[in-house]
Amino acid sequence: MTTIAAARTLRPLRHLGWRTTAAGNIALVVPGAAVAVVIAAQDGRPVVAGIVGVVALAVAAVVIVPAMRIRTLLAPDGITTYWTSRIGSFHLPRTDVARSVIRTIYNGDGVSTNRHLFLLDREGRAVYRMSDRWWTDEQLLVVAHHMGATLESQNQPVHLAEVRRTARSQLTWAERHRISAVTILVVGAFGLCLAFAALAVAAL
Repeated sequence: MTTIAAARTLRPLRHLGWRTTAAGNIALVVPGAAVAVVIAAQDGRPVVAGIVGVVALAVAAVVIVPAMRIRTLLAPDGITTYWTSRIGSFHLPRTDVARSVIRTIYNGDGVSTNRHLFLLDREGRAVYRMSDRWWTDEQLLVVAHHMGATLESQNQPVHLAEVRRTARSQLTWAERHRISAVTILVVGAFGLCLAFAALAVAAL
Protein backbone atom coordinates (compact mmCIF):
# COMPACT_ATOMS: atom_id res chain seq x y z
CA MET A 1 0.00 0.00 0.00
CA THR A 2 1.26 3.47 -0.85
CA THR A 3 2.30 5.71 2.03
CA ILE A 4 3.38 9.32 2.22
CA ALA A 5 5.50 11.09 4.79
CA ALA A 6 3.40 14.23 5.06
CA ALA A 7 0.04 15.58 4.04
CA ARG A 8 -0.24 17.10 0.57
CA THR A 9 -2.94 19.40 -0.73
CA LEU A 10 -4.24 19.18 -4.30
CA ARG A 11 -6.00 22.23 -5.71
CA PRO A 12 -8.24 22.13 -8.78
CA LEU A 13 -7.99 24.01 -12.05
CA ARG A 14 -10.53 26.60 -10.99
CA HIS A 15 -10.64 28.31 -14.38
CA LEU A 16 -11.90 25.05 -15.90
CA GLY A 17 -14.43 24.51 -13.14
CA TRP A 18 -15.66 28.07 -13.51
CA ARG A 19 -16.06 27.72 -17.26
CA THR A 20 -17.84 24.37 -17.15
CA THR A 21 -19.93 24.60 -13.99
CA ALA A 22 -20.06 27.82 -11.99
CA ALA A 23 -20.56 30.23 -14.88
CA GLY A 24 -23.38 28.14 -16.30
CA ASN A 25 -25.21 28.04 -12.97
CA ILE A 26 -24.87 31.78 -12.47
CA ALA A 27 -26.08 32.43 -16.02
CA LEU A 28 -29.42 30.88 -15.06
CA VAL A 29 -30.08 33.63 -12.52
CA VAL A 30 -28.10 36.81 -13.19
CA PRO A 31 -29.68 37.97 -16.51
CA GLY A 32 -33.23 37.90 -15.16
CA ALA A 33 -32.14 39.56 -11.95
CA ALA A 34 -30.30 42.29 -13.85
CA VAL A 35 -33.40 43.11 -15.90
CA ALA A 36 -35.55 43.26 -12.77
CA VAL A 37 -33.04 45.56 -11.04
CA VAL A 38 -32.92 47.95 -14.01
CA ILE A 39 -36.72 48.10 -14.31
CA ALA A 40 -37.19 48.70 -10.60
CA ALA A 41 -34.45 51.34 -10.46
CA GLN A 42 -35.80 53.23 -13.46
CA ASP A 43 -39.26 53.25 -11.90
CA GLY A 44 -37.92 54.77 -8.71
CA ARG A 45 -38.20 51.66 -6.52
CA PRO A 46 -34.74 51.35 -4.98
CA VAL A 47 -35.92 48.97 -2.26
CA VAL A 48 -37.21 46.44 -4.78
CA ALA A 49 -34.07 46.84 -6.88
CA GLY A 50 -31.95 46.31 -3.78
CA ILE A 51 -33.82 43.16 -2.75
CA VAL A 52 -33.47 41.62 -6.20
CA GLY A 53 -29.80 42.56 -6.32
CA VAL A 54 -29.11 41.03 -2.90
CA VAL A 55 -30.90 37.80 -3.85
CA ALA A 56 -28.93 37.55 -7.10
CA LEU A 57 -25.64 38.17 -5.30
CA ALA A 58 -26.53 35.56 -2.68
CA VAL A 59 -27.24 32.96 -5.37
CA ALA A 60 -23.96 33.82 -7.12
CA ALA A 61 -22.08 33.56 -3.81
CA VAL A 62 -23.54 30.10 -3.15
CA VAL A 63 -21.92 29.00 -6.42
CA ILE A 64 -18.68 30.99 -6.34
CA VAL A 65 -17.56 30.61 -2.71
CA PRO A 66 -17.56 26.78 -2.64
CA ALA A 67 -15.86 26.71 -6.06
CA MET A 68 -13.02 28.83 -4.67
CA ARG A 69 -12.57 26.57 -1.62
CA ILE A 70 -12.46 23.17 -3.34
CA ARG A 71 -9.36 21.14 -2.49
CA THR A 72 -8.29 17.60 -1.61
CA LEU A 73 -5.89 16.80 1.21
CA LEU A 74 -3.84 13.61 0.94
CA ALA A 75 -3.23 12.25 4.42
CA PRO A 76 -1.53 9.02 5.56
CA ASP A 77 -4.87 7.35 6.36
CA GLY A 78 -6.81 8.52 3.28
CA ILE A 79 -8.07 11.78 1.83
CA THR A 80 -10.07 14.73 3.10
CA THR A 81 -11.99 16.74 0.52
CA TYR A 82 -13.43 20.21 0.91
CA TRP A 83 -16.53 21.41 -0.94
CA THR A 84 -16.38 18.68 -3.57
CA SER A 85 -19.28 16.26 -3.24
CA ARG A 86 -20.94 17.84 -0.20
CA ILE A 87 -21.00 20.93 2.01
CA GLY A 88 -17.84 21.44 4.02
CA SER A 89 -15.28 18.66 4.47
CA PHE A 90 -15.49 14.91 3.98
CA HIS A 91 -12.90 12.35 5.10
CA LEU A 92 -12.50 9.10 3.17
CA PRO A 93 -10.30 6.44 4.82
CA ARG A 94 -8.24 4.14 2.64
CA THR A 95 -10.01 1.17 4.18
CA ASP A 96 -13.29 2.29 2.57
CA VAL A 97 -11.88 2.01 -0.96
CA ALA A 98 -11.69 -1.44 -2.55
CA ARG A 99 -10.75 -0.41 -6.10
CA SER A 100 -10.43 2.59 -8.39
CA VAL A 101 -11.70 3.07 -11.94
CA ILE A 102 -10.83 5.81 -14.42
CA ARG A 103 -13.37 6.19 -17.22
CA THR A 104 -13.56 8.51 -20.20
CA ILE A 105 -17.21 9.54 -20.61
CA TYR A 106 -18.80 11.51 -23.42
CA ASN A 107 -20.47 14.77 -22.45
CA GLY A 108 -24.00 15.64 -23.47
CA ASP A 109 -22.89 16.86 -26.90
CA GLY A 110 -21.70 13.35 -27.76
CA VAL A 111 -18.35 14.70 -29.00
CA SER A 112 -16.28 16.09 -26.13
CA THR A 113 -15.25 13.88 -23.23
CA ASN A 114 -14.11 14.07 -19.63
CA ARG A 115 -12.07 11.59 -17.62
CA HIS A 116 -13.56 10.55 -14.28
CA LEU A 117 -11.96 8.81 -11.32
CA PHE A 118 -14.33 6.59 -9.33
CA LEU A 119 -13.22 5.34 -5.91
CA LEU A 120 -15.39 2.32 -5.17
CA ASP A 121 -16.26 0.42 -2.01
CA ARG A 122 -16.53 -3.36 -1.72
CA GLU A 123 -20.08 -3.29 -3.10
CA GLY A 124 -18.95 -1.38 -6.19
CA ARG A 125 -20.57 1.90 -5.16
CA ALA A 126 -18.77 5.18 -5.73
CA VAL A 127 -17.64 6.69 -2.42
CA TYR A 128 -15.77 9.54 -4.09
CA ARG A 129 -15.38 10.88 -7.60
CA MET A 130 -13.19 13.37 -9.44
CA SER A 131 -13.14 14.54 -13.05
CA ASP A 132 -10.79 16.49 -15.29
CA ARG A 133 -13.32 19.30 -15.44
CA TRP A 134 -11.66 20.47 -12.23
CA TRP A 135 -8.53 18.33 -11.86
CA THR A 136 -5.60 17.34 -14.07
CA ASP A 137 -5.03 13.76 -15.22
CA GLU A 138 -1.97 13.67 -12.99
CA GLN A 139 -4.06 14.60 -9.95
CA LEU A 140 -6.58 11.87 -10.72
CA LEU A 141 -3.76 9.32 -10.82
CA VAL A 142 -2.16 10.71 -7.66
CA VAL A 143 -5.39 10.24 -5.70
CA ALA A 144 -6.00 6.77 -7.15
CA HIS A 145 -2.50 5.54 -6.28
CA HIS A 146 -2.57 7.25 -2.90
CA MET A 147 -5.62 5.24 -1.84
CA GLY A 148 -3.64 2.05 -2.49
CA ALA A 149 -6.45 0.15 -4.24
CA THR A 150 -6.34 -1.68 -7.56
CA LEU A 151 -6.64 0.80 -10.42
CA GLU A 152 -8.53 -0.01 -13.62
CA SER A 153 -8.18 2.48 -16.47
CA GLN A 154 -10.75 2.49 -19.30
CA ASN A 155 -9.46 4.80 -22.02
CA GLN A 156 -12.09 3.99 -24.65
CA PRO A 157 -14.78 6.71 -24.36
CA VAL A 158 -18.26 5.53 -23.42
CA HIS A 159 -21.61 7.28 -23.34
CA LEU A 160 -23.31 7.96 -20.03
CA ALA A 161 -26.14 5.63 -21.06
CA GLU A 162 -23.63 2.78 -21.20
CA VAL A 163 -22.38 3.56 -17.69
CA ARG A 164 -25.98 3.70 -16.47
CA ARG A 165 -26.48 0.22 -17.89
CA THR A 166 -23.28 -1.38 -16.60
CA ALA A 167 -22.39 0.59 -13.44
CA ARG A 168 -25.51 2.48 -12.40
CA SER A 169 -24.63 2.55 -8.69
CA GLN A 170 -21.47 4.52 -9.43
CA LEU A 171 -23.34 7.52 -10.84
CA THR A 172 -24.96 10.45 -9.10
CA TRP A 173 -28.74 10.70 -8.74
CA ALA A 174 -28.85 13.34 -11.48
CA GLU A 175 -26.93 11.09 -13.87
CA ARG A 176 -29.14 8.11 -13.12
CA HIS A 177 -32.31 10.17 -13.63
CA ARG A 178 -31.41 12.65 -16.37
CA ILE A 179 -34.98 13.59 -17.32
CA SER A 180 -36.01 14.25 -13.72
CA ALA A 181 -32.83 16.24 -13.04
CA VAL A 182 -33.27 18.42 -16.14
CA THR A 183 -36.93 18.98 -15.27
CA ILE A 184 -36.06 20.11 -11.74
CA LEU A 185 -33.35 22.43 -13.08
CA VAL A 186 -35.64 24.00 -15.67
CA VAL A 187 -38.52 24.40 -13.22
CA GLY A 188 -36.19 25.92 -10.63
CA ALA A 189 -34.70 28.39 -13.10
CA PHE A 190 -38.16 29.27 -14.40
CA GLY A 191 -39.37 29.79 -10.84
CA LEU A 192 -36.51 32.20 -10.13
CA CYS A 193 -37.28 34.11 -13.32
CA LEU A 194 -40.95 34.34 -12.31
CA ALA A 195 -39.95 35.59 -8.87
CA PHE A 196 -37.75 38.29 -10.37
CA ALA A 197 -40.47 39.18 -12.87
CA ALA A 198 -43.02 39.47 -10.06
CA LEU A 199 -40.73 41.85 -8.18
CA ALA A 200 -40.21 43.87 -11.34
CA VAL A 201 -43.97 44.07 -11.98
CA ALA A 202 -44.51 45.13 -8.38
CA ALA A 203 -42.18 48.03 -9.03
CA LEU A 204 -44.31 49.32 -11.91
